[in-house]
Amino acid sequence: MDLHVSRPSRIDRQHFDAIDFPIRVEVPIRFDDLDVLGHVNNAAAAAILQEGRVAFNQSAALPSLGSGLRPVVAGLRIEFALELHYPGVIEVCTGIVSIGRTSFTMAQVGRQDGRGALYGEVTLVITGANGPAPIPDELRTAIQQLRVPSPR
Repeated sequence: MDLHVSRPSRIDRQHFDAIDFPIRVEVPIRFDDLDVLGHVNNAAAAAILQEGRVAFNQSAALPSLGSGLRPVVAGLRIEFALELHYPGVIEVCTGIVSIGRTSFTMAQVGRQDGRGALYGEVTLVITGANGPAPIPDELRTAIQQLRVPSPR
């Protein structure tokens, strides 16, 4: 019996480091983000990337979905490359790497002092009352302009 275990592919950090992301925001590290080891806790790092996505949505002036539609996180992958330290800020860079019929995927890099520390990919699905719904044309046009090269 051949038991082949497939490993998930890793985020292409070199590729993400080379991207000129369309949206960049600075997120301050709070003392409360630290764990007992003195660096930013992994859960706090996920929240820092989330702050970057919220700022992305505001900075990009994405159109309102209306009609009872809303984006829902369907998948989130984060890789930790370096410890993050307090005090300081994290520059969170965000762009769109793929767009499907009902979903799109964002790429993110969190940098402290110019060095990549967090790498993330998040897939958002547009949902309505009956589950996944096609991305409205106006939103598709807006996010298309925020695309960055995909590593795939």
